[in-house]
Amino acid sequence: MTMLRLIQARSLAGAVLVPVAAVVLALASVAVLLVLIGADPGEAFGSMFRASLGDPHALSTTVTKAVPRLVAALGIAVAIRAGLWNIGAEGQIYIGGIAATAVVLSAPELPFPLIPLAAIIAAIVAGAAWGAIPGALRAWRGVNEVITSLMLVYVAIQVSRYMLEVPWAIPGATFPSTEPFGSYARLPVLVPATLLNLGAVVAVVAALVAWYLVDRTRFGLNLRSLGGNPRASAFLGIRVKWMIFAVMAISGAFAGLAGSIEVLGVRGRLIEGFSQAYGFEAIAVALLGRLHPAGIVGAALLFGALDAGGAGLQTAARGVSSSIVQIAAGLSVGYVLVGLGIQEKFRERRRAQAALASTEQTRAAEAAGDSSEPSR
Repeated sequence: MTMLRLIQARSLAGAVLVPVAAVVLALASVAVLLVLIGADPGEAFGSMFRASLGDPHALSTTVTKAVPRLVAALGIAVAIRAGLWNIGAEGQIYIGGIAATAVVLSAPELPFPLIPLAAIIAAIVAGAAWGAIPGALRAWRGVNEVITSLMLVYVAIQVSRYMLEVPWAIPGATFPSTEPFGSYARLPVLVPATLLNLGAVVAVVAALVAWYLVDRTRFGLNLRSLGGNPRASAFLGIRVKWMIFAVMAISGAFAGLAGSIEVLGVRGRLIEGFSQAYGFEAIAVALLGRLHPAGIVGAALLFGALDAGGAGLQTAARGVSSSIVQIAAGLSVGYVLVGLGIQEKFRERRRAQAALASTEQTRAAEAAGDSSEPSR
């Protein structure tokens, strides 16, 4: 029992220390880069801090920008733990936003929360359907889900553009968007004079659902088994093809939910380019969060803070581009991958040493047995 607890503690420490060390190294690398270009790292980081965490409005901006990345990353983590790569979360976000908008524009004015609830459900279903397409192609035709899910991103973006330029276009508008939604169809603001809306609560619920689904249900057990060894899963009676289909649909459902939160809670309408590559960044968030909902929450808040701090960086730190925050985010993920590789090397070494020790013990036992046999 003590050994089991030791192994669990070591695993938990690795899960926490690797992302933390990655972020620290990324910020240190950015600081070196700022010095090389003649900027003051203290001034740059200070302006980012004030713009992302300096006051309630800044903090609400960070949380609001973290929410779509968080929800989409939860779905991506579910897929990766099953051994699948959903690269198309960006397209599923768009489809979710389109579905939510369709409900709002076609439904009559009804008391809150009927319209937002119906719009969110429609977005979840639409995202699931969009994610199920590459899942079905992978399961029954062997088509790589990376390629199909990625190609569907551009299809979804073009569908969004068509809807904004033809059926939902505002005559004489200079920028493609729908009419603003009424208050009856929007997610309410939780704290006055801030951007924090009900979508943050929905995101927390989504994280709890993802944790329960993966770690506390039989479906989650089958999912992890599929990610570990598909052939063994089939031998154990798991319907692998249907699992692949279901996992990709669930992954898409989370991304569709993220799209509805962005449209109903932040934008208040559907606009062109409403998802600022949230689906692609969600992949990095999932990896940085080590595929665990708690880690993903922290990673999403980090990305949200970097995004919110980018504006303050440009205005306060002269001569520094906001693209430095993208460098920091990319370096964080890169360092995490390096840390995971180092961890795996140590695991392989420990396994090899354990196997060698077991072999030596077996040989010693055999030699002792031979020496104890009476001579004839």
